[in-house]
Amino acid sequence: MTYKEQLVFLKKSKNLYVYIYEWIDLLDFCKVSNLNPQDEEYQIITTAFRHAGWKGDGVLTEIWIPPFAVGAILEEPINYADELWKSWQNGLILWHVKQREDGLSFIGSPKKLLIPDVGIEKVII
Repeated sequence: MTYKEQLVFLKKSKNLYVYIYEWIDLLDFCKVSNLNPQDEEYQIITTAFRHAGWKGDGVLTEIWIPPFAVGAILEEPINYADELWKSWQNGLILWHVKQREDGLSFIGSPKKLLIPDVGIEKVII
């Protein structure tokens, strides 16, 4: 899915899979999100994080998962239908915020991820 398609999917489904991870300290690979707090997508993401225990501090960032790695972490495949060739161009964006209070990272995905449970608490919103 392109970034735009992910946002459309998020608005339509209003569902975000949230994962809480304790040891993300190198944030060089996280890009500050361009979403505005007034955007519906921003509200969906931050509401899901709050339901999972986020206290509301920290900066919303985005983590890009490259196309060659997406297939290994998705529990359900993305249905690209007639646009399968585009899957090699897009990858997947995960939203992330590191809570200042205790250092917990909240990671949101529009699709359920198949990742090891080591250090991760899964919360489905």
